[in-house]
Amino acid sequence: MSEKYFLGCMTAQGFSTEFGRLIEESDRFTYILKGGAGTGKSSLMKKIAAEFETDEHVVRFYCSSDPASLDAVWLEKSDVLIVDGTSPHVFDPIYPGAAQVIINLGENWDSRKLADDREKIIAVTDKNKSLLARAKRFTTAFSNVCSDSFNCAQGCIDEEKLNGFLARFCKKMIPKKGSGSGRRDIRQLSAMTEFGWLTMTETLESCQEIYMMHDEYFACSHRICESVAAEASRRGFDVIICPSHGLNDLAYEHIIIPELGLAMASATPLNDLRIENAKQLNLSRFYDKMALQRYKSRLKMNRLTAVKLADEIYITIKNAKAVHDEIEKYYIEAMDHSALDRLTEKLIKEIKERK
Repeated sequence: MSEKYFLGCMTAQGFSTEFGRLIEESDRFTYILKGGAGTGKSSLMKKIAAEFETDEHVVRFYCSSDPASLDAVWLEKSDVLIVDGTSPHVFDPIYPGAAQVIINLGENWDSRKLADDREKIIAVTDKNKSLLARAKRFTTAFSNVCSDSFNCAQGCIDEEKLNGFLARFCKKMIPKKGSGSGRRDIRQLSAMTEFGWLTMTETLESCQEIYMMHDEYFACSHRICESVAAEASRRGFDVIICPSHGLNDLAYEHIIIPELGLAMASATPLNDLRIENAKQLNLSRFYDKMALQRYKSRLKMNRLTAVKLADEIYITIKNAKAVHDEIEKYYIEAMDHSALDRLTEKLIKEIKERK
């Protein structure tokens, strides 16, 4: 499988990530990169990923604020992580030196040059923080509206029809015994970005069997993901679970069962997800239409409000990214890029020696 995810995303609680779980596994070694914007963290990780990709499976984790930028890389065979440990996803060593080490990219900048630009750096940094706080407020309102629709729809599910489908689907698609441990890993496959709601479709398209679940109200797709994941895990298959940050990460948007090459992906009015060659599942048949009718005006209002709030989030993230680019310029100009190249080569050599 070719795997790409987001490290995390903006939620009603602020930036949220499950990446810390990977770092906490003591058998794995983690390089935690520290340094300001523009200090070369993403460039370093891209070079390391490209170096090892010919020999092993590489998992890339991208930045939701800048989808072209890497936030982390996992070299699966070497079992080495390299992660950006700066705000808003601050990571620190749990077992310093033994399982994690800090790499300070700030050692490669010209402090005097940055001091000369002190007032300008503070101004643009504060502006960026203000825009991200604005994005968080809109995200909170957006999540509350979507969660209200989700809660309404949960009470309108035709349980008999849905349970019957789940029983048939699991019998057909999930063998009796997997070769894993039933592990459930949380990954962020979708995120709200300056370009809209983005999903790492390349990760889904690497699966042989893709089921696209069309669900206007989120509830049935969540139930299917939840139930299939639970059954697969019970039978010994490892499962990748992708929560929906539009629903405060309380509901599942997608799941992947790597051993089976199986993906279940939700297509909603928010993500407008489309994947060629996917098998289409229209989930409207699993809702009690008479029950939904009671919430008709409320659901319509929520849908229209969610679209407007989402547009505001995208615009605000885009504006924050533009300000972040201004911050990067000061640090890029102050960096010793030849020193960064030497550090990258040093890390590559260290990782190879760990094998």
